[in-house]
Amino acid sequence: MYNLRVASRGALLLLLLACTNVWAQTVGTAQMNGGVKDPGGLALPGVTITVTQTDTGLTRTAVTDETGSYTLQNLPVGPYKFEATLSGFRTYQQTGIVLQVGGNP
Repeated sequence: MYNLRVASRGALLLLLLACTNVWAQTVGTAQMNGGVKDPGGLALPGVTITVTQTDTGLTRTAVTDETGSYTLQNLPVGPYKFEATLSGFRTYQQTGIVLQVGGNP
């Protein structure tokens, strides 16, 4: 009976630590959103937006909607490379983007 109580306490402690770790990961985030237009100012749907955190290699992707808009949420803070691609258009790249907590460049 005593070993069961100790094991239960250990499981509860492990669960609490796991929840704390998840909470800590969501606190330090930012988002990136914007719109993509062609040279004539028309919205471009279907553009693949890829951001890569240069320190870790983490990659997140979004596709622009019918208004050319995209949103990438819950991005870990840090430096990023941004890339926008669409068949028939030149690929756009930008480096040196640094996301900060609560930021939205």
